[in-house]
Amino acid sequence: RSPGDCLAPDGGAMSMVSPRELDLDQIRTALIRQEETIIFALIERALFRRNAATTEPDHPAFRSVLRPTARTFLDHMLLEHERLHATVRRYTSPDEHAFFPSRLPAPALETQPPAAAVLQPNAINVNDQIRALYNTSIIPSLCAAGDDGNYGSATLCDITALQAISKRVHYGKFVAESKFRSQTAEYTRLIEAGDAAGIMELLTNAAVEEKVLRRVRAKASTYGQDIEDLLSAPVVGVTAAGGVARKVDPETIVALYRDFVIPLTKEVEVLYLFERLSGCAVVFVDARGRRAAEAHFAARLPPDATVPTGVRAPPVSYVPRSSVQAVLSDVVCGKARYGIVPLSSASGVLDVSTFHRLSVSKLRVCADVLLYDDQLVIAAMKPGPPAVVHGSLSRLQQVEEWLTTTVPNATLIVLPAHTNLRELVDGAGAQVAVLCTRSEAALAGLSLLETDLPVESRRPSRFVVVSTTMQTLATGSDRSILFFKVRHAPGALARVLAVFTAFGINLENIHPFADPDGDGYHDQHITHGRGLHSLWSLILTLLFQLFL
Repeated sequence: RSPGDCLAPDGGAMSMVSPRELDLDQIRTALIRQEETIIFALIERALFRRNAATTEPDHPAFRSVLRPTARTFLDHMLLEHERLHATVRRYTSPDEHAFFPSRLPAPALETQPPAAAVLQPNAINVNDQIRALYNTSIIPSLCAAGDDGNYGSATLCDITALQAISKRVHYGKFVAESKFRSQTAEYTRLIEAGDAAGIMELLTNAAVEEKVLRRVRAKASTYGQDIEDLLSAPVVGVTAAGGVARKVDPETIVALYRDFVIPLTKEVEVLYLFERLSGCAVVFVDARGRRAAEAHFAARLPPDATVPTGVRAPPVSYVPRSSVQAVLSDVVCGKARYGIVPLSSASGVLDVSTFHRLSVSKLRVCADVLLYDDQLVIAAMKPGPPAVVHGSLSRLQQVEEWLTTTVPNATLIVLPAHTNLRELVDGAGAQVAVLCTRSEAALAGLSLLETDLPVESRRPSRFVVVSTTMQTLATGSDRSILFFKVRHAPGALARVLAVFTAFGINLENIHPFADPDGDGYHDQHITHGRGLHSLWSLILTLLFQLFL
């Protein structure tokens, strides 16, 4: 690596901690080299067609490689690639971020003594967003439509491009740290005020961004040409119209930088600055919320992360709250950076309380987390056959036949959502048991009475991560939630639903509900769909229909 790179030669921990290491000129030198890596990777990928089969879950072409699964061929190849690289310490480097951080093995090489950290340990990883944008926006604009059968070669190019883009975007952490050190007072004031817009304005240097785009355009124009003879004047291919023939339209790569790379990099910078001073406090409801929070945040920290001198807060702290409303209030008031709240159960039932609270708040949904319930158990404070068994309706239905046979005299009671299991059992006079997951029982300090329950294959519950600062880019494959009221007139709802069809949206759910703060009438609706590209066009069309 050249002197401008601040990483150790083997991709391990930082080797230098001098102030010059975070000099913006050196960081820009590293970013300029990464431009070339990204451009060459995209040129290589453009040699193949889109090959959409590689991003379709459980595609028949790959059943000899993949067992029946929701994983795509690209995800499978990328995960195995990362698993191999993880064994040689790739992801202990602060400028490397895995796409599947929670599924990687520990390094097999001997771990080096940790160097003094330059960056604040953090839980920032926007690779899910990068992967979605790459599949839905970058590949369609870069590659010719269709399928050429070169799945392996195209996928290897995809992996190279994804990892190069990821490194470039997450390098924003170094940029943010350098700028913070040079303007500490200004950034501290904005961070403590929770002013994300002000931080974004202070970070933005429009002249530098325009320079980057001009440089990317020049490189893409040059590298995309076919040079016939290096010993004479360059001879390039010429199109029938007399223009230079290029493997990739330079404007496609410029658009990639302008619309995706630069905005995502600045998003990472803003998030890093907030976490740098306050750490990453995550609030949640009950044991399942804790598991979902840990699944999303815990694996994103680099192994053996060390806290720099002077940093006041731990990287991630998990704080339980009693209700969804309390979680959202903490995030709105700035007491926590993120909240994680339930959106739907494994049976597909929507959490209407969450939907309503989100509809009246100013929070942003910045991530979607799928949580597969762990093993269902019967738990209680003391051993013995239970007289009463509490559980959610869906769980009681799953094991109803087993309960009727095993404890025929027990009374079954449906448990309200987010009930404190320890308080429930402590306050009961009779022998009370709870049908819950193993982790919920452990969190409540309950003993396991029965663990061998006949439960069908697991389905995921859905949670969302909310924040006041995350500025996500639409990917076209996002799940979008809209709340609306319709006029009490024949055909009013049908006209609204026709709008979703016209926009090509897969409407996964529609649910009427009563406003918890209103008069109790079911005059509002929630829609939950996938495939939204133009949110504002959809909203304007809906408004026209709603007020007809």
